[in-house]
Amino acid sequence: MTRSNYTPGGDAKIIAAIAKARFGGFAEMFEHHGWPERGSDMMRKVQTRVVETYGSVRAFEAHFAAEG
Repeated sequence: MTRSNYTPGGDAKIIAAIAKARFGGFAEMFEHHGWPERGSDMMRKVQTRVVETYGSVRAFEAHFAAEG
């Protein structure tokens, strides 16, 4: 899942892939992290929440790649 080069929209794609593979979807990922947004608000805030929690999208990706 680790990518050295991101294409336009790459951040959103990797976040979506991890949300689905590790949590079952965005709602479950938001619940797991205790992020308050639900519904369409999740899509507007997901990248912000990932960066607030992990420091960057690459760090988020690396965190879950390390878990195997």
